[in-house]
Amino acid sequence: MRYRSSGISLCLAILFLAASIPVTGWTQQDQVQAEKANALYAQNRRIEALPLYEELAKAHPDQWFYQERLADCLIAVSSQKSDPAEIKSMLARARDAARRAIELGDTQAYMHDIARIDPEKALDKGTSPGVALIEEGEKAFTANDLDTAMAKYQQAAEADPNLYQAPLFAGDMAYRQKDLPTAAKWFARAVAVNPDIETAYRYWGDAIYYFGHDPAAAREKYIEAIVAEPYNRKPWQRLQQYADAQKIVMAAPKIDRPAGPVVDPKKPNTINIAIDPSTADEKKQPGAFAWMMYSLMRASYQGDHFKKDFPDEKTYRHTLKEESSALSFVAKSIEDKKIPKEKLDESLRNLVELKQAGMLDCWILINGADQGIAQDYDAYRKEHRQLLYDYIDRFVLHGAETSQTAK
Repeated sequence: MRYRSSGISLCLAILFLAASIPVTGWTQQDQVQAEKANALYAQNRRIEALPLYEELAKAHPDQWFYQERLADCLIAVSSQKSDPAEIKSMLARARDAARRAIELGDTQAYMHDIARIDPEKALDKGTSPGVALIEEGEKAFTANDLDTAMAKYQQAAEADPNLYQAPLFAGDMAYRQKDLPTAAKWFARAVAVNPDIETAYRYWGDAIYYFGHDPAAAREKYIEAIVAEPYNRKPWQRLQQYADAQKIVMAAPKIDRPAGPVVDPKKPNTINIAIDPSTADEKKQPGAFAWMMYSLMRASYQGDHFKKDFPDEKTYRHTLKEESSALSFVAKSIEDKKIPKEKLDESLRNLVELKQAGMLDCWILINGADQGIAQDYDAYRKEHRQLLYDYIDRFVLHGAETSQTAK
């Protein structure tokens, strides 16, 4: 299966290259070889580019750019092979090159996908009738035969309507061929197969942004990608790139919370609570007293409260309900005291504003989650998908019209 970046990354590769090639320690032969390799790569001729990148990566082992290109080309060429041992060897080399690229500073999201490859499991093609057709499409894609690749992906989508990658890859082919209406049709079909995977939204946003030249519509897709998978770094990276290009500030509301209560390992029935002494000085920090209640509320959940609310769970975990209850109590305490917003610190101002907007749970799940809270995300998204979208649109992106006001 494909581990490569979306079409937009390929389109921007040459633009990015100028900042990536070192200006010292290079021979003229190196420069010629690099230009040839990059030209082949930009034309999707990875098979021909592979030996050049192998030499460049060997000659310049501390340049992440060539480790990245080497990893990507090895993945592409492996799809053309039939010998399992040879495929396994190439996948292992690709994985190692990706890990080296990341170690050297590569920030491309798809490098992390390649770095996690298990060559043994990657050889398992599955039993879906569409999987073999996708593999044929991948071979055609690697050979730069986009029409055949597109046909195979379409056939795969018809053979198995529940196969997410088939319409996703078909949309990517249409995108590369600059056929935006067809790309949108296939990306929409991928979303219909599984709306909780971020990739189709992100590719769709790229197609709209770079070929449709509609930043507002692209923004919607990038936000939808994060709503689909908020704990995946890829959609966040793409939204940040979009925000930078549009001169929009991307920053979640700051809420600094006290450290959570901790069970004493030597005394399992004892819960330790850390109290910040500054919270006792209301003149110096108005409203700070409320944070003491946050710690106490959370401590009650580590006692009997959790067992009552989650009788089917055997061990305690930090939940959305616990965090929401504790933070809501803090906000209500501030509201009851009628403390003017201008006298509150940034964390308390943001907390009260989010509660009044009905989006405090969204902040907790999107920007304030830990491993325990993250387990509650799927159920919340099922009932509040639009609210999660509106939260990002209103509270995370700043300095431009929201998607809602632009409509």
